[in-house]
Amino acid sequence: MLVGDPITTCLSPSVYDMICKLGFEVRGNCDFNNIVTENGEVCWKTITDCVSCAGSDQSLDHQASVRLLGPVCEAVHFHFLSLTKGQFEIQYIPWFQWTSFPELFPEIFDALGSLPSPAISLSLMKLTSCLERALGDVFLLIGKECPFLLRDLLASAELAQVFGQSVNLLEGI
Repeated sequence: MLVGDPITTCLSPSVYDMICKLGFEVRGNCDFNNIVTENGEVCWKTITDCVSCAGSDQSLDHQASVRLLGPVCEAVHFHFLSLTKGQFEIQYIPWFQWTSFPELFPEIFDALGSLPSPAISLSLMKLTSCLERALGDVFLLIGKECPFLLRDLLASAELAQVFGQSVNLLEGI
């Protein structure tokens, strides 16, 4: 495929823009140390500061939030690219034990180095599936019937109770 060739996609134009363009136009200097501590814990305040609400009901503004999260995602991506697989496993694998499938994450880490490749998209789909299953298990610690759709699971009061409302808002993005 030549660089100038148009991309064929099954995504609607708005979904394509949200996934492939939004967030890339904002250039910010986001320090990775403000996102994740030395111990590997997420600094939720840095991330929730990027969440944008709009309207009188203060509902989540998805486009503005994705745009503001672009530099955060870029900083995380560059950080992961700077690590060896061994460093990644030592530093992050303990945090993935709750997913019941921690061996998936080194596989996804390997895919990050294979740009541009369908391996990244496929790995992200696997990651989403794994996290959906793990979040469903967390939901069932409190709730009775887990929502069928990931969208509904992420918006559930049960996950907000476990992770907090600000994290629950982020999950919806």
